[in-house]
Amino acid sequence: MKIPVISAVIIILLGLMSGIYYMVGRSYELTNTVVLSGPYQPPEQTQAFHQQLFIADMHADTFTFVDSFMQRKDYAHLDYPRAQDGGLNLLTMAIATEVPLSMVKRSPEGVKRGTNLIQVGAIAGLEPISNWSSNYARGLWVINNIKETVANNPNELLLVTHREDITELLMEHELEPNKRMGLLLAVEGGHLLEGNLDRLDHVYNLGVRMLSLTHAFDNDYGGASEGVEQYGLTETGKALLERMTELGIIIDIAHASPALVNDLLIEAKNPIVYSHGGVQGTCNINRNLPDNLLGKIQANGGLIAIGLWDRVLCGNTLNDVAATMRYIADKIGTEHLALGSDFDGGVKTITDSSGMPLLTEALLKNGFSKAEVRAIMGGNYANLLMKQLPAREPQLSE
Repeated sequence: MKIPVISAVIIILLGLMSGIYYMVGRSYELTNTVVLSGPYQPPEQTQAFHQQLFIADMHADTFTFVDSFMQRKDYAHLDYPRAQDGGLNLLTMAIATEVPLSMVKRSPEGVKRGTNLIQVGAIAGLEPISNWSSNYARGLWVINNIKETVANNPNELLLVTHREDITELLMEHELEPNKRMGLLLAVEGGHLLEGNLDRLDHVYNLGVRMLSLTHAFDNDYGGASEGVEQYGLTETGKALLERMTELGIIIDIAHASPALVNDLLIEAKNPIVYSHGGVQGTCNINRNLPDNLLGKIQANGGLIAIGLWDRVLCGNTLNDVAATMRYIADKIGTEHLALGSDFDGGVKTITDSSGMPLLTEALLKNGFSKAEVRAIMGGNYANLLMKQLPAREPQLSE
């Protein structure tokens, strides 16, 4: 009798795991939705101009849970075919490892560490067991997935690690728009390192070129914009910042508390970036940048990338995106503006990645010149990367 009982238990467990795996997939589909469904049809004149642009997105979470980046999907926001339709040339792929349940609930007292939904997804998705309990292990796993996708599609994708890669993408775009798409790796939250500073060198050697000290919650490095205490840069954070500066890793302040942003702007030796979000002047929530930091980011030479989702815009139209950008441009100039969609970040964006021509149309209608639109949609970010990414060392001939 024992064998039938054991078999029944196994069948039940497999059924439960299959159900959870299905729900994880459904959750990814249901939490990454759009306001406007495609296909998108901009005016022909706008489309012709849009195709000339080098378009760069400073933040997407697509590889957090993805089955195949190269296949067109009818759900979520971003895959290679739809990105091509949208004219995207460069994508910054975030490596997020911890999303607490309180981040979803948005409790008034702030986001606390707790049940990690990414960890739950790793278990339900039958990822390697090491991913179930270690942010670092799962971060490496995501990095490997991205690099493997690039290696398997060399005619379509390029891993961006050096300034020469940006030059290559720009030259290719001039000759043949959308020939290849660049992917740049960014760690979303220093807690991926699990307190081990040596791991920063390892992920840098794997290709990471951007890092935010915090994500949604306060951690050992500093306070988060939606954290409980929202403190500034800690001593541990200073050690991390020092090593980031030595390596040339770009500092992202998208989830940093105002105190942390202030401290980073004092300590930083290079321009910083706000990779995705909004500003409190047009949408007054803690997640967004306060107005008193805009001038400081201008003085630092940094970039502010505006997101495409309703919560940071306090609106759900592309005109709201353009209006937010206009607000910032009027205060500190268009040279500090960029795009940071947050595609596949568990948010409702206005369009999916194929709808980028509609954003170009919205910017033009809002009074931005064509030169300004070129800068906002990718030129500013490309310029920053050309200055901050390392140069590839020349190989010595034998």
